[in-house]
Amino acid sequence: MTNNLSKVRLKGNESFNFREGWLRKGVRCIEEHPDLFSRDDVMERLGVGSKMVKSIKYWLLATNLCREKIEKNGHKFYLTEDFGQIIDKHDKYFDDLSTLFFIHYQMISNDNLCMIWNIFFNEYSGKDFTKEDMVSSCKELLNRKMAEGATYSEKLLEDDCSSVLKMYLPSTNTDDPEDSLSCPLGELGLLQKSAEKKGSYVKMSPSKGTLDKLVVLYVMTKNMPEGKNSVSIDDLISAPNNIGRVFNLDRAQINEYLDELRVTGHLTINRTAGLDMVYFDNILEPSKIMEQYYKTVQEM
Repeated sequence: MTNNLSKVRLKGNESFNFREGWLRKGVRCIEEHPDLFSRDDVMERLGVGSKMVKSIKYWLLATNLCREKIEKNGHKFYLTEDFGQIIDKHDKYFDDLSTLFFIHYQMISNDNLCMIWNIFFNEYSGKDFTKEDMVSSCKELLNRKMAEGATYSEKLLEDDCSSVLKMYLPSTNTDDPEDSLSCPLGELGLLQKSAEKKGSYVKMSPSKGTLDKLVVLYVMTKNMPEGKNSVSIDDLISAPNNIGRVFNLDRAQINEYLDELRVTGHLTINRTAGLDMVYFDNILEPSKIMEQYYKTVQEM
């Protein structure tokens, strides 16, 4: 691996994970006012304090719901055509669990704004671990990416590790008012506290039936190199940003999804002579797969 990072953005979220309603509110306000984050009344419009404003701005960009464009009259924000607009059209209130899986993928694959999230899912191999284990390993993995002489704040890295854990732990369903501030990504079931070791965490695969096959297909096609129509099952398991890493899926689970997609005609599989290859006759654009998913849901 080439060490080429001269700097890395850490703690861009101002220590605030996005909460229930934040993304929906941010999308709505940006549609009304593309100059939202330059306005004097931005705190009033979003209903939060100044640090939370910065956090909402960060998460709208980190999740690829919005893009920032510098224009003559200042910075403007627009919904991304291939992602933000589709979600706004079909799931305006972010009620569908698959919307959260789509958003999860966008974050994990965004190593510019979400470096520690990217490392945690793609490179950190710990399955049953403590926060200290995670911080130490993420530090080592990030060091490998940094250019010689480049530095970063270890305290901010630790803060981002804390954010990852808090974002993906499910709500505890108590009367604690802090629970209403939890991140919706806890619903995905990708992380939980260890039942055997106090202070430890366990990476989990999504519960049966929660991760839709079209979301899996979306991530597969997002990672298909230009001009290729095939991918090995080994790459689906272990390649960065692909379904094995992003959703904590093992080979058996991936094969189940592949068989479902084969039955629906989305792909073919060659398991003879140890090939274990997946082929696409007609690769759909990822945005088309999103549209297909939401159309299927609406017809149910």
